[in-house]
Amino acid sequence: MATTLQIRNVPAELHAAIAEHARAQGLTISQYLLRRIAQIEGKPEVGHALDAHWEHSKHRKRAAPGAAAAMVAEDRER
Repeated sequence: MATTLQIRNVPAELHAAIAEHARAQGLTISQYLLRRIAQIEGKPEVGHALDAHWEHSKHRKRAAPGAAAAMVAEDRER
């Protein structure tokens, strides 16, 4: 069952901008905001994404220190 969500103290400029975006897409403000909220909820939070990245990077092979510089120097000698 759907529930109601109310947001108070929305600045007039923000309300006008939201209304314009909704109107441009042929939606009511409620329809527009519901879509935007669904988009936000579908994306991982930055902290979770960074945690996953760092966890994954722990298991990657790393080049030896100076290896990149040695490869560049070797390539320049050719």
